[in-house]
This record gives sequence, structure tokens and C-alpha cells, in this order.
Amino acid sequence: MCSADFTTAGLQRRAQPALGTLVELGLRHPDPARGAQALEEGFALLARLEGQLSRFQPASDIARFNALPGGAQLALWPATQRVMAAADWLRQRSAGRFDPTLGSGPQGWQLRGGVLHKTQAGVQLDLGGIAKGFVVDRLVAQMRRSGAVWGSVNAGGDLRVFGPDPVPLLLRDDERGGLREFGQLADGAFASSHYAPGSRSQLHGLEPDDAVQVAVAAPSALWADALCKLAGLGALAASGAERESALLTRLQARVWIWRR
Repeated sequence: MCSADFTTAGLQRRAQPALGTLVELGLRHPDPARGAQALEEGFALLARLEGQLSRFQPASDIARFNALPGGAQLALWPATQRVMAAADWLRQRSAGRFDPTLGSGPQGWQLRGGVLHKTQAGVQLDLGGIAKGFVVDRLVAQMRRSGAVWGSVNAGGDLRVFGPDPVPLLLRDDERGGLREFGQLADGAFASSHYAPGSRSQLHGLEPDDAVQVAVAAPSALWADALCKLAGLGALAASGAERESALLTRLQARVWIWRR
């Protein structure tokens, strides 16, 4: 869990359900009327991107790709192209451990020139491990263009902040209950996930009664989100093998893993 609660002086904030969670936008703008408009524009952009990227939206690129037979192809919206390109890049550099098909066909898709090819029948894409971070980044970019001097986007466990004021990061405390302050974030992104005992279908090398919490800090929410999922899959360690360490260094990211 991430938090963006701090002094509210001059802060304009709104939240609404989206992306399978509650998305909160907050900003400070020299012109409050323009700030209110920027929030409206942010939620319009959020709805548009969710409509293109979510497998649960029938008209999205992902839902349409999943409905294709093997051997077919689909021209993508620019936003979907960017997310799939990032997913492909991370798939190659994680030796296939980052898998947006959730095991239905890790090598069953190819992206070429903005066209997504379904090279294996039955492949089903789910961008839940990377698209939310991409959307957060896009919302932050739009806030900046609006003239906001500070802003934050909090989408469940994915947070990005820009501007001069840091915000506290609150994480779930499995030992004492409630939340604990982990640190502060300014001009960057932070993602966290919690895996309850028994979720061994996704986590490897852990005992059935282990609870695992992972967190990632990075300059962009896209990479914080994606690396958080890799860490949750047991594919990254805090110390890191050579390949993993090089990946984290290249993305300017840091990973924390707690096991109980």
C-alpha cells in the first residue's frame, strides 16, 4: 500500500474506481480553476487508456487480441504499442520470466511495427503487471503539461509524485497490524504488492505459511510496477544475481523484499 497523505494546503484531489482499484489524482496548480479542469482531463485520459489496455474491456486491443485465432494479427493503438514494447523488452531481459500471457504462451506473440502477431493459438494477454504503471506515468505527464507545480497519482499499490514536496510511504505491517511508514517519495515512482500465505502458485522457494511483501522504487511507474511483479514472482532478489543487478541498474530501480 502506498500513501500520498500530507499537508493539504492548496491541494486539489479526486478519486474514482478504475484499473481494478481506486485511482486518486492530486495536484497543486497556480490557477485552481485550471487545476480542477486538469483533474477532469486526467480522469478522461484514464478512462480512454483503460478502454485500450484492459482485457476486461471488450473493445480494447488486449480483448480483441485474445479473441483472435492463432496466426492472426492486430494493429494496435499507440498506447498499447508502447506497453507491449516495454513488456517485450522486459521479457527478453528477464529470460522470459516477465510473462504477460500468464503462462498461456510466453513465446506465442510478437510485436512488429505496431502490429501484434498471435503466433500460437490460445495465447491470452493480461497487462495487469505493467499497464497500470504506464497509465500512472501518462497521467503525471498530462498534469505537468497542465501547469501543475506538484502532483501525485495513486493507483492502489502504484504511486508517482512530481514537484518539490515529498510524501510519506505507508506499507502494510504484517507483524503489528495496520500501516508503518517506510520512507518518503519525491519526484519518482513506488510500487508495492502483498502476497498472503498460501499464494504459492505465483511465488517460488517459499514456505506455505510465508507472507511476502515487495516494493520497488524507480523513476517511472511503468518500471516500478513491472519490476514489483517480477520480484513477487521470486524472479528478483534484494541482492540480485548478475543479470538481475544489471537490469535494476539500467532502470535505476531498487527492490525491497520482506518475508515472514
